[in-house]
Amino acid sequence: MSTELRRARNRQMVIFLLVCAGMVVLSGRLYYWQIINGPRLAQAANAEHTQSQTVNAPRGRIYDASGLLLATNVVRDDVYIEPSQLVTDYPDTYQTERESLIQELHGVLNNLPIDKLKNAFNSSVPTVRIAVSITPDQSQKLRDLHLPYTFLEPRTWRTYPGGSLASQVIGYVQEGADGSSPKGIYGIEKMYNKQLSGTAGSFVAETDLNGNPLTVGASSEQDAVNGADVTLTINSTIQYKVQLALEERVKEMGAESGTAVVLNARTGAIVAMAGAPSFDPNSYGNYAASTGCRGQLEVYSNPALYCAYEPGSTMKAITMAAALDLHLIKPTDTIQDPGYLTFQDGTPTVSNWRNKGYGTESMTQVLEHSANVGAAWVATQKLGAKGFYPYLHQFGFGQATGVLQPEAAGMYRTPDAKDWSPSDLARQSFGQSILVTPLQVASAYQAIANDGVQMKPYLVSSIQGKEHTTVTQPQEEHKVISPEAAKTLGLMLESAANANDNTVPGYRAAVKTGTSTNQSLADTNTDASMAGFLPVSNPQFVILVKIDHPTATIYGGSAAGPTWRAIAQQLMWQYSIPPDKAS
Repeated sequence: MSTELRRARNRQMVIFLLVCAGMVVLSGRLYYWQIINGPRLAQAANAEHTQSQTVNAPRGRIYDASGLLLATNVVRDDVYIEPSQLVTDYPDTYQTERESLIQELHGVLNNLPIDKLKNAFNSSVPTVRIAVSITPDQSQKLRDLHLPYTFLEPRTWRTYPGGSLASQVIGYVQEGADGSSPKGIYGIEKMYNKQLSGTAGSFVAETDLNGNPLTVGASSEQDAVNGADVTLTINSTIQYKVQLALEERVKEMGAESGTAVVLNARTGAIVAMAGAPSFDPNSYGNYAASTGCRGQLEVYSNPALYCAYEPGSTMKAITMAAALDLHLIKPTDTIQDPGYLTFQDGTPTVSNWRNKGYGTESMTQVLEHSANVGAAWVATQKLGAKGFYPYLHQFGFGQATGVLQPEAAGMYRTPDAKDWSPSDLARQSFGQSILVTPLQVASAYQAIANDGVQMKPYLVSSIQGKEHTTVTQPQEEHKVISPEAAKTLGLMLESAANANDNTVPGYRAAVKTGTSTNQSLADTNTDASMAGFLPVSNPQFVILVKIDHPTATIYGGSAAGPTWRAIAQQLMWQYSIPPDKAS
């Protein structure tokens, strides 16, 4: 083989090897990009032209017992501007264009200061939101103007047509900062947030370079499931009257706060539940510094459930209920009441208010006089700890009702507690050394009104979802006392109402007042309350009114009584309850 031919073959071999090496490198790179990184790159490519959006579900509405809308949703526009684009398009005449646009925007959004608009247009960011949730009229005016560098973005907002009506029952919602569904805060909005929120949907579509969905591109959509509608047991007319009367009384009495509860005596349904002061959930942020319940709780908290207090003399009815049920006393049984009661076991002397003595006093008169001596005598000499404490438990004290959250359970010491003493038994009999909530007291009186059977208090009558409706049926908790004891106690409480002029024209009312004092405060710093039911012949409603630290008058009958009677009269009219008392 000639030298030239050998050289030619060597050159061919080198070229072949170089080509083979190049093929190996190319195959390696193809394997790396297509096999190893292929899925990641495909996902990234899809992400560039595929858009996925979460579709929030419309929040369920809240109604009162008669179908009146208490909470719903509205669509309102936010207003945005594009300051940096304005500068780009008008580098020489920017100031003139800006001033013209500011004047036109201010003409529609006249509550927006011109200085704030100027600052927004001086921003270097692409978009600035200058107004939130403008009115429909303002939105239409801006659309008609066709202003450049301005656009509207619709958003769904929670709104409460009744303003502060039942606000501490309903609560409010906060918008999700990340665009997520609004979340319920306090009240019904919080406790039933899952049902009201529904289920979010989604929308996935191929898009063009500007992010617009392609009509010929692939897309998929999963519909959102609307939130369920919730219907309450609240009667808005009664609720409004109760709130108005309570707010006026708190103001008239120079009090710190107040609470009122109305229950259906037969079912336990909550007809009205109010606190003063209150708030407007449409602008809840304005009340961040406001407080209720003697200034101890946020104004958003429901005081009927969360404002625990010493009930005072309204507890005497519970002491009498226990003794009547155990056949330890009769209404006509008497004691000698010199105004004080002493004990041999170290219990401090119990005295009536202002140490007033009543001489020979029947059990009915103990309630009429609101005598601490009589109640303590029944608890310590007749019931004892073994007879008294089971009834406190049966009536629901020291236990949360579960109606809403947050809720205080209240508390009282029992003989099982290390710090209990016989003094607790004596004092608890007339409402000291025990903490209760207004709803617990109202629920206890409901049991007395309902022939001794306690019903579970409830606020929600139905939840109506897309495919299923849940209806709340009245639920019997248990029989607390016998029907005979309940009826006897009702007559005793009616006598107490008549003796103290706590009556309602045309109707027989069973009532007990309470004037409780906190042991760490002055005797004039009271929680003045009244609890009871009517008509006695066929009880329909239980009412509790509590005024916290009234200053015009400190007593339950004079501070809370007028509001109790006004609410009672309104209930009789509203529900057309026939009179049961001869004129």
